[in-house]
Amino acid sequence: TGSGKRGPPLTLYKHQEEALALAAQGQSYVVTTGTGSGKSLCFFIPIVNAVLAEKKKGGPARTRAVVVYPMNALANSQLEELKKYMGNVAGPEPVTFARYTGIEDADRRRAIAENPPDILLTNFMMLELLMTRQDEVDRQVMANCVGLRFLVLDELHTYRGRQGADVALLVRRVRERLAPDRLQCVGTSATMSSEGSLLDKQAVVASVASKLFAADIPPANVVGE
Repeated sequence: TGSGKRGPPLTLYKHQEEALALAAQGQSYVVTTGTGSGKSLCFFIPIVNAVLAEKKKGGPARTRAVVVYPMNALANSQLEELKKYMGNVAGPEPVTFARYTGIEDADRRRAIAENPPDILLTNFMMLELLMTRQDEVDRQVMANCVGLRFLVLDELHTYRGRQGADVALLVRRVRERLAPDRLQCVGTSATMSSEGSLLDKQAVVASVASKLFAADIPPANVVGE
């Protein structure tokens, strides 16, 4: 936007185009492609598009997307990638983002609570704490997410057994607390099944994702290579 420096235009892969098409229809979906295939763009592009559209309508600042990572290293990596993209924009950032994990000190957390980012990057353990702690700052961060538009779980395949059950229950509590009327759930994952046909693999992923998100995600909404 504006007269800022412009890099080369994004050229999307087929799986990214398919994911964006599902997002444009307001559907929830899962992307299961290899490492380095650009899975993050499959949700960040729709999120940025929705944020820009909603900001045009005005209203108070609020957090419209929460992206949950299984570990801080992934959240840190994504934070740096977002900074690179925003470096191509002149003037104030049209879309704001922040990391809220155990790394942030009290001053940074308060700043996030008082100035809600459009996109919040966190991990599932911190999200659990945000939901349960009675600290004023944590409660404000959650209040800023009311009416949440996107909930993203990165690396779905890591949520198995007891941890998978914990995350599934956490997602249900998040949905109930934030009461989103049109929440879009997005997951990224390595392949969860190595046997059977492509349709069989899609069915396995769709079943796991539907349980985790408490949403109906059909096999057709599992985007592969």
